[in-house]
Amino acid sequence: MRYLPLVLFTILPGMLGIGIFGYYALVDWNALQQAYNTFASVVQSKSNLETLFVAEARQNIHRINLFADGVWTLLSAIIASIGLHGICTIRGKIKRIGS
Repeated sequence: MRYLPLVLFTILPGMLGIGIFGYYALVDWNALQQAYNTFASVVQSKSNLETLFVAEARQNIHRINLFADGVWTLLSAIIASIGLHGICTIRGKIKRIGS
């Protein structure tokens, strides 16, 4: 019964966050690779400056999105690890009390 709040409020949301934000980080990684390839081809083609700026801005949008998704993934992992640490700590206290 002592484990239920930790599982419901830290571990499950943390694992859910890792799954959701990790998935979108991978989606943004793929989009960043495509945007970077487009940017590299624009640079190689010696296009005008406006086209170069637009390609760079699109690439930077995906970089920022990937950064944000990565940060949320790591924060979700921290929340889940806090819950796991709490369960290990409670389990240690119960064994010491019962001894």
